Amino acid sequence: MSFEAPQALLLVIPLALLVWKRGQVAAPAGWIRWTLVPLLVLALARPVLDRGGDQIDLVLVVDRSRSMPSGSDAAAEEILGLVEARRASGQRVGVVTFGRQAHVERAPATGGFSGFQRPVNGEASDLASALLAAEQLVPESRAARVLVLSDGRATGGDALAAARRLAQRGIPVDYRLLARQEAPTDVAVIDLEAPASLASGEAFHLAATVRAAKAGEAGYTLLRNGVPIGQGKLALKGGEQRVWFRDRVESAGLVDYRLRLQGEGGDAVPENDQGRAVVRVAGPPRVVVMRADGKAGVLAKTLRAEGLQVQVVAPTFVSLDALEGVSAVVLENVPAQALGDTAMRVLDLYVREIGGGLVVTGGPQSFGQGGYFRSGLEDLLPVTMEMRQEQRRTAVALVVALDRSGSMSAITPDGRQKIAVAAEGVVGALTLLSGQDEAAVWVVDERAHEILPLTPVSEGLDLRKVATIESMGGGIYIHEALEAAGLQVMQSEKPVKHVLLFADAADSEEPGDYVKLLADLRAKGVTVSVIGLGTDQDVDAKLLMDIAARGGGRIYFTLSAAALPRLFAQETIEIARAAFVAEPTPLAVSGDLATLGPVQAELAQAPTVGGYNVTYLRPGAGLAYRTADESAAPALALWQRGLGRVAAFTAEVDGPKAKPLVGWPGYRALFGKLVRWTMAPEQAQDALVRVRRDGHELRVTVEVAPGQELDAGGASVALLPGDGEGTPREEALRPEGDGKLVAHFTLDASGSFHPLVKLGGRVLKGPPATLPYAPEYEPQPPTRGKELLASMARLTGGVERLSVEGVLDR
Repeated sequence: MSFEAPQALLLVIPLALLVWKRGQVAAPAGWIRWTLVPLLVLALARPVLDRGGDQIDLVLVVDRSRSMPSGSDAAAEEILGLVEARRASGQRVGVVTFGRQAHVERAPATGGFSGFQRPVNGEASDLASALLAAEQLVPESRAARVLVLSDGRATGGDALAAARRLAQRGIPVDYRLLARQEAPTDVAVIDLEAPASLASGEAFHLAATVRAAKAGEAGYTLLRNGVPIGQGKLALKGGEQRVWFRDRVESAGLVDYRLRLQGEGGDAVPENDQGRAVVRVAGPPRVVVMRADGKAGVLAKTLRAEGLQVQVVAPTFVSLDALEGVSAVVLENVPAQALGDTAMRVLDLYVREIGGGLVVTGGPQSFGQGGYFRSGLEDLLPVTMEMRQEQRRTAVALVVALDRSGSMSAITPDGRQKIAVAAEGVVGALTLLSGQDEAAVWVVDERAHEILPLTPVSEGLDLRKVATIESMGGGIYIHEALEAAGLQVMQSEKPVKHVLLFADAADSEEPGDYVKLLADLRAKGVTVSVIGLGTDQDVDAKLLMDIAARGGGRIYFTLSAAALPRLFAQETIEIARAAFVAEPTPLAVSGDLATLGPVQAELAQAPTVGGYNVTYLRPGAGLAYRTADESAAPALALWQRGLGRVAAFTAEVDGPKAKPLVGWPGYRALFGKLVRWTMAPEQAQDALVRVRRDGHELRVTVEVAPGQELDAGGASVALLPGDGEGTPREEALRPEGDGKLVAHFTLDASGSFHPLVKLGGRVLKGPPATLPYAPEYEPQPPTRGKELLASMARLTGGVERLSVEGVLDR
């Protein structure tokens, strides 16, 4: 006999002590109690009787990386179904999937498989980790077999070493090859080389290394920052060859080159038909001003008059690539939703790791009103936006109707269901309410279910019930949701009655006569806002937008479940708090104004602003101006964040509420000083940083001039993802020869990468590197994948499985 949860056997001692401490109990009750203790412990330990014969655990290891052929997931699920149909009593089936990482979809069990749930990053194939995960799932006492469904393109650890470990336990590894069909031709860009850095206007060459399976012809397109600058035909010789291109760039910043090939006929791996290189073009430091319309306003024109190089952009995708050569970023009344979570992560890296400056200005779309609370920007700012009693508008009754349909059971990248993240957002929103408010929560599928009745916050809300909401399948019936929430909120006597509907923008059903329902609610003083999971282009997006419009509320869309807590908080702040004071307010000078430099007479005469966002100064932050009203709220706060500096000016600097400030004589001097204070200082590049990529291996070398000492103690390289999507990585620099330090990275995803060399208190920027396509797609002999799978089978006593017949045999 073996146990699936042997750790439960340890409970026998504390349970026996508990029974003993309760004192003597007359028979037969005492004997019954003592008999139940071991039986209970045995049940918790989940005993398995190994009777030999057909007792076996089969673990399917399923490759879900991008190199797999179209339909491979469906093929794997079909194979799983065939295995389940042949499974006998005592036989169990587990599932491990893998891409860049391995994920346990299901431990060995006897139930049917309900489909793949865990999201997989398909940029790489860590077959080795998947095999080790499969081994960990099988108890030592059980017979086992592993069946790998893959194309054999392994890019992670040593898959043969993992197979040897399985062989030591007597676990055979079988395989079923699922690979793309071979095409008659294959062309690939092995590398695209360019100078690491250039002066503005300097001519240079790009060198492409191209490989073709056979001689022929291929079309090419060369793009600079996404715009074609060259097209034509290449004569392919078969094998590798070099192709040269010439260009000149006048503007400073990071220039992104891409070379795309179009081979004749089919291509076995079209994903590797492109190359990428980035070139750093030197120039004066720039300031990026981001504002809603993307046009230069009063602030941008003022900064230009101060002699700064200013680029004005609309809120859009922000990357470290785009911020190359930028010394400071100004967010002018920009809402968090317009930036997006990725851009906020990039700005965090830009400030903390690179040392860039950030200035955030106020307005109706900024700070708490703009959704910065619980966003990726919140922790960067020298002010906080929590809700305090003095900011209350009036008492609120808030009823949340939450979609718990089948689509909410999908798994997010952090391993939780979407419904769990949404529930977290609701809990966070309810904690922003005060004792004078009321709240209720409903969940909705085909009908509405009350989770939390309408309850005064002062009596305590059972947030545990909300936090543990689970998806129950089905769809969401919109009319049911609005009707239940609307009827309940109308029971309240609070002056503000609000319904917040959360729904899937691609799966919102049965709206019924929602137009009449919303008209009735509005007539009785009820407003309705909507958070849609998806985009404004989804099939039900127009319905959700119409509900919000007719309900007199707001509409929010997001594809990221991680953004839900921020959106729930933003909507709660909107209805419950006076986050923006829309009236003229004089400012007063505070002690830290001199941080910006000498205080001219015009700066010492503090201005009046037309309105400001209510915030609170963080501990450790400096205060240059505060409001001269009873709030004494920060108007200009400053601090250091990592290597960079951040300033928060909480008043509107341009727009309807900015007239008093713009007319102030010190406007130009203040914002010129403020932006310059945040700008990253130029650092002496007293060491040479070289970056070289070979395949998906990256080598960063730091060299100093002969005779100089290079201290390796604590030296490291941080590698930052250019698009902000990945996780920064850091590796130690190790000595390699005189005056040379080296760090190595394995790139497991395509994109651009920015190396930052950390030497003591200094940070040196290395030239960015690129990986144009995932390691999955690197050219390799067409039989290599099958050869690897066959080698694993030979090592472990496994076989190739063209059918599932006999796969459950011992």
